[in-house]
Amino acid sequence: MTFRVTAVEVVHLRDEQLPHAARVLARAFQDDPAWVWVIPDPVRRAATLPWLFRVGFQVTGADVWTTSDLRGIARWLPPGGGAIRVGPSLRALVTTPLRLREATPRFLAYGRAVENLRARVAPGPHWYLAGIGVDPAEQRRGVGAALLGPGVKGSERDRVPAVLLTNSEANLSFYRRHGFEVVAEGSTPSTGPHAWALVRKS
Repeated sequence: MTFRVTAVEVVHLRDEQLPHAARVLARAFQDDPAWVWVIPDPVRRAATLPWLFRVGFQVTGADVWTTSDLRGIARWLPPGGGAIRVGPSLRALVTTPLRLREATPRFLAYGRAVENLRARVAPGPHWYLAGIGVDPAEQRRGVGAALLGPGVKGSERDRVPAVLLTNSEANLSFYRRHGFEVVAEGSTPSTGPHAWALVRKS
């Protein structure tokens, strides 16, 4: 299945494209407030994020979309969430503290806070944008809008909300243009970066 928005075609990400996709997301999130808080050192952050995103792909099954030329990635979780893969999850439990070292508590605290905020604003079935990133050199060319398409269409088809969280205030106007509205905000966690929860009603 493919979607085309403003001449940008999006397709399902193939397994062999995962390493490249992880690098694209790492570049897109290098200066994101959440990741700056989790891994303050920029050099270490640039070296670690590709691995973290690749682990994320492996641990949780998701509806993952990209452009035909891999300019951006979006991970959508359908109602009920993606399936947790046992083998990769067990490996991640061992390897993540070794890779993140002193950043591990911040990483885990951030993840818990995000899920708590998500559960508060969307307790029922919903499509969840677990991550979207466009290669910095390719931003403002319609890629992000196209990558929103599959999840938005899924939420409309299923008659449930589409939900996302962002830690960047600069992203709010983009999401609002596509029908999302801020329904809650807060720190993730209390000592961490500010976050906005947005919902698009079906």
